[in-house]
Amino acid sequence: MNSRQIEIFHAVMKAGTVTEAANKLGITQPAVTTSLKQIESALGFNLFHRAGGRLHPTSEAHTLFNEAERLQNSLVTFKKLAERLKKDLTTHLRIASIPALSHDLVPDAIARFTQEIRGCLIDMTSQHQGAILKDISNSVGNNNLGFTFGLDNQPGLGFVPIGKSKIMALIPSNWELAKNKSIKAVDLVGLPLIGTFPGEPLGNAIEQLMLGAGVKGHYVVRVHNHSVAANLVAKGVGATLIDSVTAARARQLYSDTHFVVLPVENTPQLTVTAIFAYEHPLNKHAKRFVDMVREGFKRL
Repeated sequence: MNSRQIEIFHAVMKAGTVTEAANKLGITQPAVTTSLKQIESALGFNLFHRAGGRLHPTSEAHTLFNEAERLQNSLVTFKKLAERLKKDLTTHLRIASIPALSHDLVPDAIARFTQEIRGCLIDMTSQHQGAILKDISNSVGNNNLGFTFGLDNQPGLGFVPIGKSKIMALIPSNWELAKNKSIKAVDLVGLPLIGTFPGEPLGNAIEQLMLGAGVKGHYVVRVHNHSVAANLVAKGVGATLIDSVTAARARQLYSDTHFVVLPVENTPQLTVTAIFAYEHPLNKHAKRFVDMVREGFKRL
């Protein structure tokens, strides 16, 4: 049976009559009847008993129908995917980024991309890592390119390195610790801290840093958004450890009277990565966009 014969067989099984199947397929009734006879002849057994003007499927037909149904669904999915790829190849780029990279790094790349490449619509959303991974891993997800921290191995996903982000300390300017050139994890013992949640890349890196130094942080607030952490430091709530991308932006937004930004000794680095689904490889526009993000990261 070829794909057209399978389609006709499937239509007859679903419709129950040659007439309805022919109407659905947009062909003549004799064409459907002839095709059924050819299929039965090739298979060597009957698929239908004909009685009372209707076709009654045999047990063999029911068995084949289950597989035909699966093949038809796959064919529909294939056609939809082909149409989407044809449309999206040069006209649409869907991007998701974690909040820390969504304020300046990715928008700056978008600004340069739209100047260089015309006629490509960009959808950009700011999401947390879990939502980005879920959407890109989903074959019918909306995003085909994501930017996040700390990933290099996830089933079904491809990774393109952007760069390494350091962990920096934001220390209120009126603290004695602000006079230092750099700090160690132990310097934060007993001080009010603004933290990020464990399970997220930055939170995991900070937890690793603290455990390695044998200290426990005194957290007064936990936040998901790194920029919110910087804002709370500016308001005098406490100190925080954040990524160097957010730290660079915080420097631009606040004066030295609010806080100082200090390097933290012996900290792990956060890998900034672009991610995509293997089944949706990056096209030339997506690759160019990744290059622009990497170029922007080098300038931080």
